[in-house]
Amino acid sequence: MKEKQEKLFVCEFITGGGLSDETLPESLVHEGALMRDALLRDLNQMKQYALITTHDARLPQPALARKSLPVIASDFKKTFKKALKQADLVWVIAPETDGALLGLTELCLAEEDKEHGAQFLGCGFDATLIGTSKSLTFDTLQAAGIHTLPVYSGEDLIQPAFFEEMSTLKVAKWLAKPEDGAGCEGIHLFDSLTALRDWLQEDQRYLLYFAQPYQSGINASFAYLSGGGGLAWLLCCNEQHICQTGQLFKLTGITVNGMVAYWQRFETLMRKLAKELPDALGYVGVDVIIDTQANKIYVIDINPRLTTSYVALTEAIGCNAAKLILDNQRDESFKMPRIQKNIVEIQW
Repeated sequence: MKEKQEKLFVCEFITGGGLSDETLPESLVHEGALMRDALLRDLNQMKQYALITTHDARLPQPALARKSLPVIASDFKKTFKKALKQADLVWVIAPETDGALLGLTELCLAEEDKEHGAQFLGCGFDATLIGTSKSLTFDTLQAAGIHTLPVYSGEDLIQPAFFEEMSTLKVAKWLAKPEDGAGCEGIHLFDSLTALRDWLQEDQRYLLYFAQPYQSGINASFAYLSGGGGLAWLLCCNEQHICQTGQLFKLTGITVNGMVAYWQRFETLMRKLAKELPDALGYVGVDVIIDTQANKIYVIDINPRLTTSYVALTEAIGCNAAKLILDNQRDESFKMPRIQKNIVEIQW
């Protein structure tokens, strides 16, 4: 007799209807679809789950899911909860922007606590909260003894005393970043502290943004598998291809395992992070800048969710990445297999 398949709900926020009330940004839709389809592909190959998704009604239904619920304007939360009630497991891919990832994590964890609630395949609340807040990320990295860039936020940014103090640092360029932003979205570059201050004062942007000195170097990232309680295994070391247009930045591609030469150093950073994020479970992505002149690695962002690097992860490590993550969370006797370090290009 055929064994009954568990129902696994995969929700990628951008393509899944999370922006049903807004104009869909083409670049985010493309990145979201790449991650969603890569995950659905890997899960389908396992042949043990009935896959459920949601999709923005303005977009095509995902081809690799057994069932997909369309989301119309203002209906995302209602549709998400409906799909969640039908599932045995839930896997969320969402940006930190506007608290999207944190809100869905809270919702899923509350449902998991109920009798017969869907098992949440993701990081716990504390790790997600830290990854969502740039200020908390900075505090966590400082506590772990990891190089990072200082964060300046709040009304201090427009005070004369702050302006005078920062002027003594002789920083050539500055960045303004949204407090809960994701990736390159919303980051602005300024050639002077004066230009930064003037921009932050407009429409009280200083309440939503923080300032950081611009650090030149190689844009890179790594991803690791977290088993919780400090256990972690490095999955890949990547080079990020970022272009600048005016004040703005855009990710144009990733060379997965393009930074294998830094494997050991990234592994050291991973172990430090794993101790600071004991409730992180599954895939965690970390963005870094490598200053080759000073021989320093600055950790910039912690992403407690799938990142775009996942798109090529199965090919890069030589085994099914989704199965690896699920086995880690569901199999008490899990042992990390030997993985490959293949170099794979992702471009769009």
